[in-house]
Amino acid sequence: MSTIRLGPKPAADETPAGLVLDCHARIRSFSGLAVTLATAAAPDAEIADAATRVHRYFTQALPLHVADEEQSLAPRLRRYAPEVMAALADMEREHRDHESALAGLIAAWASIADDPGRRAASAEAAARLRAELERHLAAEEQLVVPTVARLPADEQRAILDEMRARRRKA
Repeated sequence: MSTIRLGPKPAADETPAGLVLDCHARIRSFSGLAVTLATAAAPDAEIADAATRVHRYFTQALPLHVADEEQSLAPRLRRYAPEVMAALADMEREHRDHESALAGLIAAWASIADDPGRRAASAEAAARLRAELERHLAAEEQLVVPTVARLPADEQRAILDEMRARRRKA
């Protein structure tokens, strides 16, 4: 019996930049899983399970990541690293764009979890989302994430505290 599973969770780098990169790895994994579940030859139960996990990730975990970037990272980067202002504006605009792209897919994944036979309809949209997310993540990793790593230590500690608090509330 084959399953659609993610690999083991890597050890986290307990810095804001490291945690953002860990989140990016999970975004890549789940967007890849979304494409795979739409096209894989697998038993219905495995497809339904994958759809449930993808739905849960994009409705629960991804919004926390977006909040981390927009509420914890961006304000500090604007204060300490004005050279990334354009990148931050792009990041926030793309987050809004992703929300609209995700809306239909979130409904589709919930439907697929109930009826795996409906999965083929999500293939094109899932592939498009994966490509959009990859461009977005690569851009962040080129400029935003390295800049986060250069923030003062007290700001990085404050970011970590905020990220952890956000997850405790979730």
